[in-house]
Order: sequence, then structure tokens, then C-alpha cells
Amino acid sequence: MTLLRQLILAILALLLLVFVGSVAISVANTRHYLDAQLQSHAQDAATSLGLSLSTSAAEDDRATMESMVDALFDSGYYRSIRIIDTGGAPLVEREQPVRFEDVPAWFVRLIPLDTPLGEAMLMSGWRQLGRVQVTSNPGYAYLELWRTTRASVGLFALVAALAVALSVVGVNIILRPLRATEAQAAAIADREFPVQEHLPRTRELRRVVEAMNHMSRKVRQMLDEQIALGERLREKAYRDPVTGLGNRALFQRDLEHLLDSTEEHFRGVLALVQLRDFRDYNESHGYSAGDELLRQAAAALREATAQFRPLCLARLGGADFGLLFPRSGDDEIAAIGSAMSQALASLQERGVMPDGDVGHIGMAVHTGTDTPSMLLSRADAALRQAQATTGNAWQLAPTSASRQPRPAMTWRTLLNECLEGGKLALFAQPVLRPNDPLKVLHTEILVRLPTDEGLLPAGGFMPMAERLGLASAIDRAVITAVLARVRPSDNARHFALNLSPSSLSDPRFRSWLLETLDQHPVQAADLTFELPEYGASRDLPALRELAIGLAKRGSGLGLDHFGRGFNPLGYLAGLKLRYLKVDGRYIHALAHDADSRYFIATLREIAHGLDCKIIAEAVETEAQLAAVVELRMDGAQGYHLTAPRAL
Repeated sequence: MTLLRQLILAILALLLLVFVGSVAISVANTRHYLDAQLQSHAQDAATSLGLSLSTSAAEDDRATMESMVDALFDSGYYRSIRIIDTGGAPLVEREQPVRFEDVPAWFVRLIPLDTPLGEAMLMSGWRQLGRVQVTSNPGYAYLELWRTTRASVGLFALVAALAVALSVVGVNIILRPLRATEAQAAAIADREFPVQEHLPRTRELRRVVEAMNHMSRKVRQMLDEQIALGERLREKAYRDPVTGLGNRALFQRDLEHLLDSTEEHFRGVLALVQLRDFRDYNESHGYSAGDELLRQAAAALREATAQFRPLCLARLGGADFGLLFPRSGDDEIAAIGSAMSQALASLQERGVMPDGDVGHIGMAVHTGTDTPSMLLSRADAALRQAQATTGNAWQLAPTSASRQPRPAMTWRTLLNECLEGGKLALFAQPVLRPNDPLKVLHTEILVRLPTDEGLLPAGGFMPMAERLGLASAIDRAVITAVLARVRPSDNARHFALNLSPSSLSDPRFRSWLLETLDQHPVQAADLTFELPEYGASRDLPALRELAIGLAKRGSGLGLDHFGRGFNPLGYLAGLKLRYLKVDGRYIHALAHDADSRYFIATLREIAHGLDCKIIAEAVETEAQLAAVVELRMDGAQGYHLTAPRAL
């Protein structure tokens, strides 16, 4: 029951108590007054009639006695009039029933009135002739008592209605700060931290509001401090302080993850970039100029490869840079090489190199069988071949003839055929509670592409689908297929569906998705949509709009591959996420790397402060699972726990 209702009921109870007391006192006083009046009325009538009838009684004139009694009795104010002789024999007797006109019977039974007997003696000198007995009619007294009581009740009802109305208005005004405080507390629970600017005048309420404002600021401050700590830790452990790119440790971790995670990447391209004669440049221009050259080279490479979305761009040490890309067609590999070559040549235009011969590039394609050392060796050999040619040249290490990539047109044809024929294969991989592998948190839906080489995981074709503008069409097909298979009776199962960054940035897709969920309200509550963090953070307005739309329909939002980039963590506060899936680069080294463990522990506190779960992806070994359990992560997913199965 609300506080407003409780206060109103308390006011009504108090008014009712006052009313009952007032009416009881009023009725009792009126009753006593009427009893006295009835007594006085009967006695006065008896006395007056006794004096009037004394002469007639002495002469035994009954006719006159009856006439005088009838004249008084016909007024209707008396219930009975009797004249009896000294022996008790009646001389004249008149009696009529009591009528209670316009008075409810229950009222008469509830409040009885005494009708006392009035008596007077009939005398002739000193001789007693008889007695006169008069009883008043209580009907008129009851009518007066009923009117008085009814008027009191009516007045109370009017006063009570006015009091309740004024109480509702007054209490609403008084409780307005409490409602604002309630909304503030709910907002804090929803990971928002508002502050009430207008303080109530009531001293007690002002103190409550000030305490809530202080708590909101402190909780926000603690969360901001945790976020800042996580960012500082990540910067220190994985970012190169000179260029702002990833460092060698991050590159090595990403390379191992690229080669191990066939589900996500399947294949990829490694590029090594080396600036020419960097040691001589340092000695001749100074270390400050050398650092500026590295920064300019990093900026040029970042700008040139932005459209290809590298998985990792890092400085490996000295004047060496490493880049990792998801594998695509031959034409895109050539475009990547040309873009990096032009980036190196632009350093002369930037004024940091005296001539256009800046450096060289070596590239190698991961074919699915390479180890990190093998892939690095092939890329390094290609780099040496490029150094033997012209300046800023790039060279691609030879690829096995059986592993040649498909041209872009072949990809387009294959993807369109699968979409039109509904040939995409859906697989399911559960996310489990680390310390209770039998407990399923949700099931992620994975997509496979049928090819002549077998079923290709998403990491093998989604990069090309993104490039060809078909990623949103694939997302639509997967969502439609899942909704067609999931029945309302399956609502005990919770599913996670992946969305591509291009779908997030497409307003038409977002509208379609929300309309589709409106058509499936029961299933919508059991769906969470995952977006890769490195893509979602590029369009924060669209991400927030999608998060709000999904929340209204009961669906959830999660971020996948979290921590891949160096994005600030502050944007998480307003998204109301269901979970963060930590990128496999951190999970891969979790068992032996202290920096990764500390970062995960900090990220866990941030996530729990935002009321969302933290999940480890790509758990592939027992040691990794043990570390996940030790760090108290909420969920785990990977081949070590269970492999994907056909849906």
C-alpha cells in the first residue's frame, strides 16, 4: 500500500473516530434532553388536567371529564391519558399506538427513549377523588432525534469529503520530493546517477534528498574511478607509449588468438612494416625527431587501413609495425598492401622524411594450418624480398595453390545463393556458469556457410559479407530463422543472436528488427542481441537507440569481443547491458598473464557495478577455465566446455 493511501486512510480513521465520538455525545445529550422534555411534558399535562378536572370529578360529571380529556388527547402529543378513582378503577381512559413517521425502525431500536408517566391527584378540598396519569407520545421526540442525527452525519460527510480532498492535495505536495527520490533510486539501480536540483523545504525531506544526492554522486564517482583504473591498466599493459598503438605483447596475443579461434577468424592476413634506416635517423635527427617519425608513421598506417578494419595495429619495437586483418579476396589483399605503401610514401609529404624511400611491407596469409612462428617467418621472408626491390614496396608470401582465396564476385554469388535458398546453417553453443557447467546462462546462435569445402564458420565469410554489403541481409535471415524455430513454449531457453556493425548503423535494419520483435512479443523477452564492441563503439547514438528499443520489448543487448580496442569505458554506463563478453585475446593468456588477470578483475567490478554479467569467450583449456572460476566471472563459453551443435 502506498504511503499516500496510508495517510489518507489514517486521516479518514481519525475523522471517523471524531465523528463517532461527536455523534455519540450529540445523540446522548439530545436523548437526555428529550427524555427530560417528555417527563416534563407528561407531568405538566397531568398537573394541568388534574386541576381542571377536580370540580367535575367532585360532581361526578363524566361527560365533562371525557370532553376535557378528548380535547387534550386529540392533539396527538400523548400516548395515553387515564383517570382512575381511589380504588384504581378507570373513570376515563384514552390510548393510541405510537407512530414513527419518517424514522427508520432500526434507529428506534438502536436508541430507545424513556416515556415516563406523569401523575396528578384529583382533590376536592382535602378529600382525594382520584388520579390523572399521562404518558407522552415519543414519536415526535424520535423524529427530532432522527433529524438531528441525520444533520450531524451530513455535516460530517461534507467536512470529511473536504478534509480528504485537501489532504490528498496537501499530501501529494508533501510527498512530491519522496516520489522524486524514489525515481532517483530507481535510476541509480538502472545505472544512471541523477541529482535532484530542487530541495524540499521540509527539513526532514531535505535531509533525505541531500543524502540521496550524495549517494548518487559517490556511486558515480566510484564507478568512474573503477573505469579510469581499468583504462589505465589496459593502457599500461597493452599500449605503446610513443605511438598510442598496441604493443608487442598485445600483437602476440592477438596473433595467437587469430590462429586459435577458427570460429571467429578462420583465416587472416599478417603484415609486417619496417621503416628504413631508423637507427641512422635517430642518430642524425635526435630521439625526439625519431619519436615524431614513429607517431607520424603510426597515424599514416591507421588512416590508410581504417576501411579494412584491422584486428590489431601495433608497434613491435624500434621502427617495426605489425598489422592483422581478417582474410578477404585477392583484390582486398592487394588494396591493403597498396594502402600501406601509400601511407609510407606520405611521410615525405608530412615533412618527417627527407625522401620518398621510407620503408617496406611483408605480408602473409593465414591458411588455417600455420602456427604463430610459421606465419611470422613467412611474413618476415616477404618483408626481406620487398626490401630487395624498390622503396615502399610490399610483397605477399606465396600461398598454397589449394588454399587460394575466392575472388569477390565468387563470394557475392555464393552468399546470394545461400540467402535466396535459405541454406545458411545454424549452430548453437551454450554459455555456461564456470563453477557449474550444467547451468546454462544462454545459448548463442552461430551461423555456418555451406561451401564446396564444407561448412565455413562466420569468421571465414562475414568479413567479405561486410565488404559486399550483405552482412545485414545475413543478420535478417538468421533472426527470421530463429524466430520461426523458437516457439513460445520454449521460453525457458534464452538465445543470443549476433549482429554485425553494418546492421547497427543501418536505420532500416534497426526499424525492421524492432517491428519483428513487436510481432513476436513472447519470444522477444528471451532474446539478447550481441554486437562486437569494436564496431558498436563507433556509432554510439545508434547503439543507445537500439538499446532503448530492445529494452522496451523485453529483449537485451550484449557486447561481444569486449576489450579488443582501446575505446574509453565510460560509454557503458548508459547502455543497460545484459553482459560483456571479454575478447579471447585476454582469455587466451589468462592462466599465466598477471596483467590480463588484473584487467579482468577490474572489468568484473565495473560490469557488476553496471548490473551486467561478465562472460569469458574462447575458453579452450582447463587452465583457462580454472582462471575464469578463480576470477569469479559469471559465464564461460568455448570448445573446452562444449562445441557448437546444429540447431
